[in-house]
Amino acid sequence: SIAPLAEICDLAERYDALVIVDDSHAVGFVGERGRGTPELCGVADRVDVYTGTFGKALGGASGGYVSSRREVVDLLRQRSRPYLFSNSLAPVIAAGTVAALDLIERSDDARARLASNAREFRTLMEDAGFELLPGEHPIVPVMFHDAARTARIADEMQARGVYVTAFSYPVVPKGKARIRVQLSAAHTEEQVRRCVDAFVEARASVGDD
Repeated sequence: SIAPLAEICDLAERYDALVIVDDSHAVGFVGERGRGTPELCGVADRVDVYTGTFGKALGGASGGYVSSRREVVDLLRQRSRPYLFSNSLAPVIAAGTVAALDLIERSDDARARLASNAREFRTLMEDAGFELLPGEHPIVPVMFHDAARTARIADEMQARGVYVTAFSYPVVPKGKARIRVQLSAAHTEEQVRRCVDAFVEARASVGDD
């Protein structure tokens, strides 16, 4: 889901509140230049604090970040317990992250491929009768609801060479078990179609009970 950030910023301005966005699942590939949800929603200059991870689209490394005005950063350096009681990032991680940020700035083609792969996967899965949570994000939840059935389908998928993970309670609400598929810019059209075919075969193998 993509938060309605424009409306959230309107409310914050009305009540003199700060807007904090944790954009771990968006930075690098959401927005025209990969700058995340605020860029996509046109409110990049209205967000007070950005937080995120150096994992996911930034390469899977450890660590994370907070970006804000100097007053906020100075306060966090004095009062943030995770900052005060955590080891600093290894130099190689910091250097790798800087390199990843440089790559993201010139990865327009990769972002376009990722969006295309997500659209194709969603279309093919819906045509095959699967229930997806609506949206355009390349992390696509495929809903099966029953936890045991979801786990069996995930096992069948892995047996067919497609790595997926089942999510059930307490990670998600009871009765909302799902398999979360993460599309990549590196996936080919053939691989996307193979994944959909594996879902169809796994569903048929497990059945409806």
